[in-house]
Amino acid sequence: MKEFSIMNKKIGNDYPIFLIAEAGINHNGIISLAKKLVDLAVKAECNAIKFQTFITEDLLLTETPKAEYQKSKREESETFYEMIKKYELSQEDFRELNKYCREKGIIFLSTPFDEISVNFLAELNVPAFKIGSGDMNNFPLLELICSYKKPILLSTGMSTLDEVKETVEFVRSNNISDIAIFQCTTNYPTSLEEINLNVIDLYKQEFPFALIGFSDHSLGMEASIGAAAKGVKIIEKHITLDKNMEGPDHSASLGPDELFNWVKSVRNIEKALGTKKKVPTESEKEIAKIARKSIVTIKDLKEGEILTDEHISIKRPGSGIPPKYFKTILGKKILKDISKNSIISWEDIE
Repeated sequence: MKEFSIMNKKIGNDYPIFLIAEAGINHNGIISLAKKLVDLAVKAECNAIKFQTFITEDLLLTETPKAEYQKSKREESETFYEMIKKYELSQEDFRELNKYCREKGIIFLSTPFDEISVNFLAELNVPAFKIGSGDMNNFPLLELICSYKKPILLSTGMSTLDEVKETVEFVRSNNISDIAIFQCTTNYPTSLEEINLNVIDLYKQEFPFALIGFSDHSLGMEASIGAAAKGVKIIEKHITLDKNMEGPDHSASLGPDELFNWVKSVRNIEKALGTKKKVPTESEKEIAKIARKSIVTIKDLKEGEILTDEHISIKRPGSGIPPKYFKTILGKKILKDISKNSIISWEDIE
């Protein structure tokens, strides 16, 4: 099965789900808040924390309108450009964050939105590139990202299957084999009706050479648990220090307590998924000795008697001959005296 590594973490069917705390722009452009988000992700035992790296003037035109979810009464006079510019971190900030993540023992990731940011993140030696849904069809940017020969984590919001196939083929044609394809719905928050977890099964069928991930923009953690149950190997979810903070993504993000519960819930469902082998557990083997039944005598039997269904019955415990052999032992000769209400063993019969 397909697997690859992001720094020291193996990702694949034989490894735990790789959990990404998506900080995004929830630092509100303040480096100290960004570090607190790192601390939160570390405390919650996430595998990585991801930011967004961009140069506002290279990202959007000044007249670009806001998406509906980005509008708020507190910021209604602020343009989209002004809002994004306010949340932009400098390259020096990201150098500091990258170093801080190394010190804290968590993997630093960031989504680049322009060519300068791609080259800068490569300079920081990010271990993988995350591609946001908005750039899934941005082949010039993808080509540059592919040139650095790092694993690619591809979000596929706002896309048709044909578009996803086209992009994945483009990435592979640029000699990238380590690919994770994320089912994603680009809406904040995503309603349950729009999540479409069954696309995960479709992706597993269409892209057997890739890992499948899930970018969860819904409220709560049910969708992530469902994705885990469907076998995704990477899940990302937005986090915040306070859901009431100013900014477009805070309200749809996990607060600190929710983040801890999210990680715990995903890890618990991993334990519950187990393996694809149907065998009794060690605890079941012990319980089976009591819960299952054996063939037992219901009369005193003498050596040489021939067993009939008037001599035997089926009762607990399950430490003797299993009931499925009831008819098999009928007509067999008893080799020794056996008292009533005794478990019969194979050594007792001819």
